[in-house]
Amino acid sequence: MQRWDFINYLIEKYGYKRYLEIGLEAGHNFSRVKCENKESVDPASNPTHKMTSDEYFDRIAPLQDKWDIVFIDGLHHAEQVARDIKNSLNHFTENGSIVLHDCNPVTELHQRVPRASGHWNGDVWKAVADYRSIGGRCLVVNTDEGLGWIHHSLPSPKPFEVEYTYQALNENRQLYLGLVDSVEKTPDVAE
Repeated sequence: MQRWDFINYLIEKYGYKRYLEIGLEAGHNFSRVKCENKESVDPASNPTHKMTSDEYFDRIAPLQDKWDIVFIDGLHHAEQVARDIKNSLNHFTENGSIVLHDCNPVTELHQRVPRASGHWNGDVWKAVADYRSIGGRCLVVNTDEGLGWIHHSLPSPKPFEVEYTYQALNENRQLYLGLVDSVEKTPDVAE
């Protein structure tokens, strides 16, 4: 399953109409998402809003209707991802979803910040672990580099401490990420 498959699954399941993508790059994902109203934010490439996500949430988002689903795949630094999660939570509908890409790096090299390899997930996993560590309702589907999903009806984990090393991630993937093997194994959430 690719990210657009999961996003389209959620759009269909919940009847979402408004989609925001943070981090457009070449538009491969954006072009495959099937949603009535789609917008994108990226300081590069050719998005709907050519600016950083921080600028977007500060200047544009307060003037718009809330989003049903937000896909976060911008700057792969934990601090930025954490801000994108926080800002998205403030600008999405009551039954909205947030999907994050690159949450489950398979090697230490792929998660290094600054980037040290061609294939790069960044340290997105740290933002996911932080969010879950305070009871954030989030899990990661083990597909397409790890697809994080935030939704109000997912189980809330008990608070835990996060150690920010790749070794700790390897030893605690289930706790840190709420890792599930497939979308079929995600909890049956309320409609």
